[in-house]
Amino acid sequence: MIKAPKLILANNEPIKAALIDISGTLHVGDAAIPGAIEACRKLFLYKIKVLFLTNTSKVSSESLLHQLRKMGFDEKCIPNRDVVVTSINATRQYLVTNGLRPYCLVEDDLVETDFHCVDMNDPNCVLVGLAPSKFNYNKLNGAFRLLSKLKQQKEASLLEHDNVGEKPSLIAIHRSKYYRDSDQILSLGPGGFISLLEQTAGITAHVVGKPSRAFYHSAVSSLGVDPGNVVMVGDDVVGDVKGALDAGLGAAILVQTGKYVRGDELGDKTEGVTPTYTLASVAEAVDFICSSFER
Repeated sequence: MIKAPKLILANNEPIKAALIDISGTLHVGDAAIPGAIEACRKLFLYKIKVLFLTNTSKVSSESLLHQLRKMGFDEKCIPNRDVVVTSINATRQYLVTNGLRPYCLVEDDLVETDFHCVDMNDPNCVLVGLAPSKFNYNKLNGAFRLLSKLKQQKEASLLEHDNVGEKPSLIAIHRSKYYRDSDQILSLGPGGFISLLEQTAGITAHVVGKPSRAFYHSAVSSLGVDPGNVVMVGDDVVGDVKGALDAGLGAAILVQTGKYVRGDELGDKTEGVTPTYTLASVAEAVDFICSSFER
């Protein structure tokens, strides 16, 4: 166990729950990060309320849990899908609730599983996730043309009607710029492609997953605790650290695994927002949390 003072949340609130990132924090590619499996087990042994939050948008929720099981994250680590909160599920709910029919820049696996119940006829928006097989000229140009058409239609409607309901035409499951790939080298995330569509079509994307405050508030609400009693652990200084702190969580621990790059903790990428603590791994972070948790 690390030798450190107790984890102090904002306003000296006690720890009641933890949110743990998955990709880059628990695993990289198909390999669990050393100590991550034991760390997950320890959280449940201490009876800390836990949710695992992920922006993973390359594979379905079912495929993600299957992959984690193959890495060794059994039911004592991650009991079931109920403790895994994905930006994919939040996006599906957002699309259905708002009557949005997406032109998809997501992998076919997601379309056939997590988004099978979403109407995609006569698209009225563009949906973007991490989709290496879809980020080609024809697909991106198709998305650009649809966004341009939808923008023109909205502008024409505004000339005729003062009160036109504003629904976003570009939906981002998340907009991470990069991630740590299975070969341990950084790879492009969907963020750059989303920025491309924003700039060419002259619009702004609606982001559903981290660092969205709504995404964090929904997760915390499901645990039945106040945001100030929750600590976030992750490798993404923007999505996990700034997102959590902007949403009012009590603390955010940055781990130096996954997409972490030396200097991330200095605040240059986050408008001056810095982690509450920076630790080597999720194993150290969980030791820290458990040593501060009053059972």
